[in-house]
Amino acid sequence: MSRPGHGATPLVICSKSAWRPAIRREHSLAMLAAGHGHPVTFLERPLDVRALGSRAGAREWWAGLSGRARPAAEASGVRVMPHATVLPGHLGAASETSSNMLLRRALSRVAPRAAVVVNVPWQWPATSAHRGRRVFDCADDWSVLMSARNERMAELYRQIAREADAVVVANRSLAEHFPGERTVVVRNGVSEEMLGPLAAPVRALRMVQASTLTPRFDCELAASLLRALPEWTLELYGQCQYPGCGERPGPELARLLEEYAPQVSWHGVLERQALSAAIDRSAVALVLNRPELSLGQDSMKLYDYAARGRPIVTTAFSPRVREEGPPHLRVCEDPGEMAGAIVSAREEPAQWRGERRRWAERQRWQTRWPEWSRAVFGASD
Repeated sequence: MSRPGHGATPLVICSKSAWRPAIRREHSLAMLAAGHGHPVTFLERPLDVRALGSRAGAREWWAGLSGRARPAAEASGVRVMPHATVLPGHLGAASETSSNMLLRRALSRVAPRAAVVVNVPWQWPATSAHRGRRVFDCADDWSVLMSARNERMAELYRQIAREADAVVVANRSLAEHFPGERTVVVRNGVSEEMLGPLAAPVRALRMVQASTLTPRFDCELAASLLRALPEWTLELYGQCQYPGCGERPGPELARLLEEYAPQVSWHGVLERQALSAAIDRSAVALVLNRPELSLGQDSMKLYDYAARGRPIVTTAFSPRVREEGPPHLRVCEDPGEMAGAIVSAREEPAQWRGERRRWAERQRWQTRWPEWSRAVFGASD
């Protein structure tokens, strides 16, 4: 890869996440772009006034208002810019307008010809005055996740389809919202940190789910599995993002953790360097996602699990998960079928581990770069 500073187009990512932990799609793409010589500004998810409730949060909020960028210790060529707003932009018309005013101000500080990538539709209007390329990178169907504002999300989708120089979607089903030749599908990928030597199979009766924990995570299904498999434990790793709860478990997850402790436990967020070991300690890896809240998803979990060679048992969270997922994926329709698949997964043929791993090695983020970079920077860059 080339190094930053060789005349490549600067990139600004208006992210739906903070920089730490650097585990999401936009983090991988930011580091990949920097590695190919593009100076990258990673504009973090905005902090709102709720941060003012603590001294540390207040310091972060004021830093976000000033927008002073700092180098990312983990990635040469990436600057991290904190961002602050009054109210979250997705809540309603007034909060969207005020948030976009502050985001427009933040974007005025970056290179005028930078390519700007936006991750959430309600931030798109803030890019209207930007003179460089404008790209929407969509990894979730926000019209479903924001059902109370689905009419506004649909309106924003139409605006994006008209105005964007390109639209990148992580799942083919999302392309239905953005018809046209400027829309491309670029799926998620495997980080190099996940491709270390494979660990031996585990005989312990231990399940793992490593993912962001939101209302998409089916706590009712998890409880059914724990009742059906009383000798098994379930280890949860990931950031909580329940509406109105900050980074704390939502009511449904809190109830699961209380009623089924110590059979189930939540360990918080892990950087990718530590995630491999957490997955390796379990016999079976799970995706307990509700299909009705997972439209448009290309689950990062499947890539991580396959990279570690572990048996994977999942809900049918995507209509294409069987055809697009890794080899020997067990897709289940109900708790009984899933419990049986978990038990039988411990006796699977040994060669299946290697087949999953080889699939994962073909899905490296680097293989996504040519198409993603053409969309974001244009054919000439």
